[in-house]
Amino acid sequence: MSRTKGFALLLAAALAGSPAWAGNGNALHGIGAVNSSMGGAGVALPNDALGALNLNPALLSQIDGHKMEFAAELVDDDITVSSRVGPFAGSTEHTADPSLIPAFGFTVHNPGSKIAYGVGFLGLAGFGADFPQDSTNPIFAPQPVGFGRVNSSYALMKVPTVVSYTVNDNLSIGGALIVGRASLTANPAGFTNPDCTNKGVCFVPSVNSDSAWGYGAQIGVFYKINPMFNIAASYQSEMEFEDFEWNSAVANPGLPTFGTARKVKLQVNNPPNAVFGLGITPTDRLKIALDAKWMGFKNTAGFGDKLGWEDIMIYDIGVQLQALPRLALRAGYNHGENAIPDSATFLNIESPAVFTDHVTAGLGLTVTDGLTLNLLYYRALSTKITGPFLSPVTGPVPGTQVSTEMKIQSVGATFSFTLP
Repeated sequence: MSRTKGFALLLAAALAGSPAWAGNGNALHGIGAVNSSMGGAGVALPNDALGALNLNPALLSQIDGHKMEFAAELVDDDITVSSRVGPFAGSTEHTADPSLIPAFGFTVHNPGSKIAYGVGFLGLAGFGADFPQDSTNPIFAPQPVGFGRVNSSYALMKVPTVVSYTVNDNLSIGGALIVGRASLTANPAGFTNPDCTNKGVCFVPSVNSDSAWGYGAQIGVFYKINPMFNIAASYQSEMEFEDFEWNSAVANPGLPTFGTARKVKLQVNNPPNAVFGLGITPTDRLKIALDAKWMGFKNTAGFGDKLGWEDIMIYDIGVQLQALPRLALRAGYNHGENAIPDSATFLNIESPAVFTDHVTAGLGLTVTDGLTLNLLYYRALSTKITGPFLSPVTGPVPGTQVSTEMKIQSVGATFSFTLP
């Protein structure tokens, strides 16, 4: 165990915004009950306001009327971290409460008008991890041997202001200015330099909650090939955030400066992404969406440099059947590459985000001419990554291993209003 002293400086404090309740890298696989129940697919299918505001600003000109949507999603995750150092091994379960994720959207498109616009307040990414100190599990043994208790939380809200323009009967384009607001807590703050004695005994400080503003942009295009087929694409730039900045204190009781003030800073941006998709409407009752999405983590501050994340591709399909005049049934499947390689498992204890497969289902019930209730259920299937402990000096440590296994399930509802 002596070789593990000082490893806490590499603790993955999930501070690059990697949500335990996310689905594709650091983000939810879909926003709102409609888009999420279709596997997150829909860049070429104008099916709901929240999905359009998140995926493709050009879709707003395809949604007539004044729409207002409120959504809430309750996500329960199951995370287990196991580790081994020589003959010593143990396993610890995450104990945080379920997460509640809100979203709100408002869109306006007067029939016949070439201009449509909207605004959204979209809970896009976040996590909550709480692992107790556990002397039977080497990685959660008390500092300075292990990390001790690990507790973190992160939340990111995306606020797009969108304008869409109808070029002709077949082509629409759109753009959005995006403001982001993120909050972050990490105990211990593994992204910062530890407080070490000259004998190499290290403790990592903790940081309380801080918030940061970020900014970005998004463009999109939508094209009707014929009444049955649509194609579309969108691109969202990297959202650049100001630094998180905390007032902390020297954590090592073996230092004469123990307890004195120190500043901790970190920049965490949101990665760029590009989506291309196909919308198919074989009949008035059936809709199908097929999407492919790229997310660029490798060169995004806080992801590639701190946590070793890689770029990923995501593929999703969604189907909606109008079973009855007032009842729509939905199902979807989402498959994404894992952004975290096995070799970076140690760096992502609080930021697992290791999901690869989601199975989704939902329904829409027209309550009145002006109100539709949409319901959602999905399950992210269990995924596991395994890698070695990492020394800040020598890299991978022989005879060590750490594994993170995670799955989630979620229920959600969206109230969709059509305003006069």
